Amino acid sequence: MQSVKKFNIEEYINLYYIHDEKYKTVSMAMYLHRRLNRAEVTKNALLAKVLARGTEKYNSIKAINTHLEELYGTLYGLDVIKKANVQSLCCTVSNISGRFTREDVTYKAARLMTEFVFEPYVTDGAFCDAYVETEKQNLRDDISAIVNDKRSYANLRLIEEMCRGEENAVLECGYTEDIDSIDSKNLYEHYREIVFSSPIDIFVVGDVDINKLVASFAEYFAKFDFDIKPFEIRGSQKNVSEVKYVDEVMDINQGKLSMGFRTGIADGDEKYYALLVGNSIFGAGAHSKLFNNVREKMSLCYYASARLDKFNSLMVVSSGIEFVNFTKAKDEIIVQLDAVKKGDFTENELEIAKEFIINSYTSYLDSPYLMRRFYLAMSFSKNKDTIDEAVQKVASVTKEQVEAAFANVALDTVYFLKGGEADR
Repeated sequence: MQSVKKFNIEEYINLYYIHDEKYKTVSMAMYLHRRLNRAEVTKNALLAKVLARGTEKYNSIKAINTHLEELYGTLYGLDVIKKANVQSLCCTVSNISGRFTREDVTYKAARLMTEFVFEPYVTDGAFCDAYVETEKQNLRDDISAIVNDKRSYANLRLIEEMCRGEENAVLECGYTEDIDSIDSKNLYEHYREIVFSSPIDIFVVGDVDINKLVASFAEYFAKFDFDIKPFEIRGSQKNVSEVKYVDEVMDINQGKLSMGFRTGIADGDEKYYALLVGNSIFGAGAHSKLFNNVREKMSLCYYASARLDKFNSLMVVSSGIEFVNFTKAKDEIIVQLDAVKKGDFTENELEIAKEFIINSYTSYLDSPYLMRRFYLAMSFSKNKDTIDEAVQKVASVTKEQVEAAFANVALDTVYFLKGGEADR
């Protein structure tokens, strides 16, 4: 069994240590949390790219790579992620465990991780012009490329339409129309505004001398004057008034039907695990009703699946269809949802659905990345269950609990991406 320990380094700066000796690496991640804000998401997304280009000490990719080789091929990365109403700037490093090397480079890797964020490459009170301009174009390309994956694009557009006016509608990757106004100076000014005022969580997965590592972080952070402003982490809790239908036309051969439901079950609700099991029965895998009935038996979809967003109390169904099958596919998806609501599933379906979730949870134990992701979500959540506790609660879910959890699931928005000549 893995143990998880939380250390408070400074006010609103916490470190979570997930100890496991089976990993051959030490995986670390540092998250700076910002409340999702349309006015700054693009700057934050660009900032992650610019910070990755160099530190005060290692101010080029060549210099960074040389140092990484000295650290036995340590890997690093910077990105932004979105969870609940939070956009987090994330810096990660992964190094070989000191159990397999002459020198334990974990502490040097941790120092490099902090230097990427707190000691960036700066010239004349601004970020490097060349780096900023290059990364502005890379960000444009990344945002433009979203539309190339039509399945993901349809789901993003669904959330935009469904959650319009809510924080959850904001895209963490930013917006192309914001990019031109950003330059090396105002981006650096934005960086200075957020870097010492944002809550910080650090996650360490592996086998280290944790007391020595915590002391190292504490010593490093002590030289900065933090004025961290915490904010409430919350999701969307909107009720459905009427179903919204949104069509978008594009030059495509396969329609993308995305349907957004409000579950009515907030983060921390004791019904969540029953909802999770119900979602598994409904649409989370090859054992589900959507797969076996809508896709296999009725051939209405090329694919059909459902996923939950527990922080925003949402369930999203994603499917690929022939344009002419819009109404049939939409209606049959609702039929399968109603079947779960009515308890129209066997004990065998229930057990297979629970086994699917339990296998997913236990697979986290083999991946430092998934472990970090699980415990990051836990740090945001009112639910503090460990993986073992989550497994036990899933295993105990009953048919009646699934029916009760699905009782208030309601369709909110239907988004259909179709071809130019297509009709519903």
